[in-house]
Amino acid sequence: MKKRQRNKILKIVARQINSGDFTKLKPVHFRCVSNTISDYIDRKYITEWRPWWYDQIDNWNSMSLADEHKKFFDKCLQEIQEWTGIDMEKYHKYFELNHKEKPKKRRVNRKPRKEKEKPIRKLRNPRVYKIHVNLGGGATEWRSIIAEPAFRYRGYEFFIAHYEGWWCVSDVATGRRIVEHDRYKKAIEIAKERIERNFDKYVAQVERFREEATA
Repeated sequence: MKKRQRNKILKIVARQINSGDFTKLKPVHFRCVSNTISDYIDRKYITEWRPWWYDQIDNWNSMSLADEHKKFFDKCLQEIQEWTGIDMEKYHKYFELNHKEKPKKRRVNRKPRKEKEKPIRKLRNPRVYKIHVNLGGGATEWRSIIAEPAFRYRGYEFFIAHYEGWWCVSDVATGRRIVEHDRYKKAIEIAKERIERNFDKYVAQVERFREEATA
């Protein structure tokens, strides 16, 4: 969609939503707004937030990933509101009324199905590794975990384990988590990308960690 046409649609939608009119938008208008919001957030996440998060590797033990994600999304929505002119709180209300899928009602005489847990991918080459765990208050300890090799990069080894509901890639040198994801292959892919892009910073972190451990 051309920029001129998109901006015209955003103005139309802003005028309707901001006035409190939550009548369902034309499909083409809703797709335009929905794609504009998701594309903006995805671009900001990949180009700004993710590199920034990796730069904070020294502070991960004292930071909350969930809190930082919330701050990021809140900031994005504020920027989108200023850019598009659409009141995001009212848009959220509009979305809840018109597009959020409502749960289907179950028949009274039907027994509820037991939800099956998704099977966790079995490790093909399980080994015992060490992870560095933050206990709070500045205290840490090493713990053993069953994992398997994920990849090697320029002499440094990385492993992957299913930990606390996520596939987590950590490094052998420090036992610290590099990335977590709900998918095995995606976790390794993102971890490789981060290490390759920030290798010098990573090596510096490893050296600092070793100096602190021997101090």
